[in-house]
Amino acid sequence: MRKNIPLVFLLFCISSIGISQTKIDSLQQRLKNALSEKAQLGVLDTLTKEMIRDNHPEQRKYLDQTIALAKKQGDYDLAASKTRFVAQSYIYNSQPDSAIYIAEEMLKHKPKFTTPKSEAHLLLKRAGAYFNKELLKEASEDYDASAELFLSSGDSIFAADARFFAGQVYTNLRDFLLSVDRFEEAYKLYDILGDTTYANYVLGELAGIYGRNKFFDKAIFERKKALEGLLKAKDYKGIGIVYAQLAGNFYSKKEYETSKKYADSALKCIDSISSKINRALVRMHAERINTDYYLQKNDLEKAKKHLDIADNQRMLTDAPEYYNTNLLLLKAAYYKKTGEYNTAKNALEELLAKKEKVNDLDRSVRAARQIAEIYAIQGDYKKAYDHSMNYIISKDSLNSSIKTNTFLYYQSQFEAERKDNEIFKKKAKIEILQKNKEIEEGKQKVLWIALLFIIIITSAISYFIWQTGKRKRKALFEKIKQDKTALDEFTSQLLDKSKIQEELTRELEELKTNIGEKDTLKKLQDLAALKILTQDDWYTFKHKFTMVYPTFFKNLKKKNYELTKSEERLLAMEKLDLDNTEIANMLAISPDSVIKSRSRLRKKINAPKGTPILKYLEAS
Repeated sequence: MRKNIPLVFLLFCISSIGISQTKIDSLQQRLKNALSEKAQLGVLDTLTKEMIRDNHPEQRKYLDQTIALAKKQGDYDLAASKTRFVAQSYIYNSQPDSAIYIAEEMLKHKPKFTTPKSEAHLLLKRAGAYFNKELLKEASEDYDASAELFLSSGDSIFAADARFFAGQVYTNLRDFLLSVDRFEEAYKLYDILGDTTYANYVLGELAGIYGRNKFFDKAIFERKKALEGLLKAKDYKGIGIVYAQLAGNFYSKKEYETSKKYADSALKCIDSISSKINRALVRMHAERINTDYYLQKNDLEKAKKHLDIADNQRMLTDAPEYYNTNLLLLKAAYYKKTGEYNTAKNALEELLAKKEKVNDLDRSVRAARQIAEIYAIQGDYKKAYDHSMNYIISKDSLNSSIKTNTFLYYQSQFEAERKDNEIFKKKAKIEILQKNKEIEEGKQKVLWIALLFIIIITSAISYFIWQTGKRKRKALFEKIKQDKTALDEFTSQLLDKSKIQEELTRELEELKTNIGEKDTLKKLQDLAALKILTQDDWYTFKHKFTMVYPTFFKNLKKKNYELTKSEERLLAMEKLDLDNTEIANMLAISPDSVIKSRSRLRKKINAPKGTPILKYLEAS
């Protein structure tokens, strides 16, 4: 029996593809037969959605047709919606300039949009294109603007994405305070929405910021916290990346064996990752740590082996040039140890040329030191001196930046009430004393004055940002609370209607004896005509339900079980914790019918006995 499972699965996949293809073919035929432009636009809207879902090779052709016809019909919101998918395809194909152009052309029609979401989606895509072009300031402005528009229209999931991406941009801009603020807001939005996967990704980004500012223990704490959620969700891409990041943090703490253990754990996740790009990304990061490990042990043969693997995997990622920056320092270190000084210098020169675009200043500092040492070995003392001075200046700047960010970190912690005032003072004092040991005695007075000024300014900025964020979060929470109350009231109304039916049924039974068979038959006909959950009731119920659980029905469709509408209704009522009798009353069926429907659904999705169906679906 087990031998036939792969064949059955293959036939199922072929059948699914055939059904999808048949639907697209049918829509294309309907498009040819549509007589009016309005009818054509309706078919094109549905057709492009299906093509995008199946990544159909002709989707671009039909997207362009939809955009042109939507403009002609005056539906600029639909045109904007389809334009964002065209922009996304340009970004995926490394054509950010084209993505920016079409987004800006559509934004010229902004006065004709009827919803802020249209502008927000275009800004989100333009920001992504800016980020690919390393135009970070422009990207940050678009991400922030789109997040505000999404929040104003109640689209929390896109607002969370925009805040998440903005946090990454501000990280590259080395704006410690704003990057932490954007990531924390993204985390809260994802947490409210129940999107644990992206909430864990945000924790990983926060850990990265802490690590670059030498808060290694804090970074490790955040990563392990994220790892717990990723392991529960069986998100193997996220698990692999976090293992690799933990390996990097422990390497920075010079705990090399622990670092190697986590790198090996990352490699063990690779076979469980479905995406080829994500597999390459995880392996590249893990092999980078292995290269560092063997370089530290002076095992150059193994170091070269792992370095080559990391470089090959880099080429399979979606941003090979971006990730090359992560490998240049390793390449230089290896070639320096093997005496290939010119090759090492080339790698270091390439890394230093990207100094302003690399968010890890420590990497640039180490590159300046290494290239100075190489020039000294080669006898070019003038260049060695120049790079040594750059190293000293960069290191001093890095120490000053870390010290400033230390203040900002504890100040933000205090403002958010995550630490009491006494702990803040003690930790800040300890951190300040530790950083002051690294700074020359002659700079102490100047630094204290500068730092005091920074604290005053950043405190005011932090307080303003925190207050603004607090108001927005409160408004978002109140909106969700109101939507939940409305849904509960509507459910209660449906249950009340069911109780009325029960009363009417009892009255009819009494009437059989008192008023004769003819009148009783009429009452029974009236009862049969009464629908407890009409189609309009269902649409109203589904709308209110979606306001509270926005991703529930989308997540069900992603499971690819081809659920019927009645099965979706059953799962929605289970989500509300209704028992069999309540569900039966709402649907005007018997409890036995509810039990049979649940049994058929359990068999359909292969849910094990004893496990609630909804819990099994959400975990699968």
